Amino acid sequence: MNFDFKGKTAVITGASRGIGAASSVLLAEANANVMISDISDLSETEEQITKQGGIVKAFTADITKPKEMEALCKTTVEIFGNIDILINCPGILSPMQFNEISTDLWKKGIEVNLSGAFYITKYASKTMIAQKSGRIIFIGSAASITGGGGVAYYAAAKAGINGFVRSLSKELAPLGITVNSVLPALIDTDMLRERQPNPEKRKECIKRIPVGRLGKPEDVAYAVLFLASEYASYITGQNILIDGGSTLK
Repeated sequence: MNFDFKGKTAVITGASRGIGAASSVLLAEANANVMISDISDLSETEEQITKQGGIVKAFTADITKPKEMEALCKTTVEIFGNIDILINCPGILSPMQFNEISTDLWKKGIEVNLSGAFYITKYASKTMIAQKSGRIIFIGSAASITGGGGVAYYAAAKAGINGFVRSLSKELAPLGITVNSVLPALIDTDMLRERQPNPEKRKECIKRIPVGRLGKPEDVAYAVLFLASEYASYITGQNILIDGGSTLK
């Protein structure tokens, strides 16, 4: 397969690290114009793309603020002329028992992990609908199926993403827009290291993975690249596990 996104523009939220950063780099390598966004510092991702000769702009914004998501999409169209691909990656997870979760943390968890997906999609999809083409891809979680992940608000919000994908795909498919999500499990990212700071305990996780290793951000990003491409034009409404077989155990 030859992935070439020349002339296409991708918006990636949660692009400062992990899967969001890896997806941004791969899309830029495949000649896409890349607009990266996050509430955190984007300089590392931006520098990595620039060094390889990619086309990138950075826009600092909060996924939970609808007006900032509207501004992100408006700025992208002003700079690049279109939005062809949306990849939504932000996520927060602070492992704790259900009875330890405050109402404020529950609300924040749902806002970042679920509502933000609605806000950015609301504005990005307007351009896609006008173009009659587009790819929308969410980074979900295997926790939406297994209930794992270590915290109830995270699993609940990611399960919401699964339903959002199914519903939105039916509405947008007749308009030339596909909607899918990938559901990673046990990927070696900052989130996993924050969740389990003990390196020895992280190694213990490998016993639960049939392929015998933790996933890498690129393992997820390559699936994102495929779903964003024309090769995936007949795939929509799917929530695809990327877990090394761990959910089978």
